[in-house]
Amino acid sequence: MMREEQLFEQMKLWRNWTVEFLRTIPEELSDRIPQGHNNSIRWNAGHILVGWDNTMFPSVKKERQMPLSYHLLFPNGSKPENWSEQPPSMNELITQLEEQPIIIERACKGHLDEPLNESFLGMRTLGDMVVFHMNHENLHMGIIKSMKQLL
Repeated sequence: MMREEQLFEQMKLWRNWTVEFLRTIPEELSDRIPQGHNNSIRWNAGHILVGWDNTMFPSVKKERQMPLSYHLLFPNGSKPENWSEQPPSMNELITQLEEQPIIIERACKGHLDEPLNESFLGMRTLGDMVVFHMNHENLHMGIIKSMKQLL
């Protein structure tokens, strides 16, 4: 089985790539929705943050770290066209994306083998969730890369 440190190292490696890539995107492109897409680059960035926040912290009986507004702006199925408040700037999102893995590792170290309160898509432990979220983040990064090309 993969050791905990390796899993956290991979999480940070992928996140670094996410952050580096997002820094290459001009702010004025971050809210444009290319044809064939439902969401913007800003939405995808916020959605990555919220996905991790929503599962990792409650699983170790801790408060979610992101503001409640993020959970209203960026959940699954939401769209920028339905936003009623100003979303955070790309800079804010990128800074939070940068800090999040450190906070997750601190909160979840030593707990990766613990069972989830409820199984999620067949995953049973917190470690399973880390692997899921790395893949989920990658999926959204692929979407972001294709959007940047289209824009």
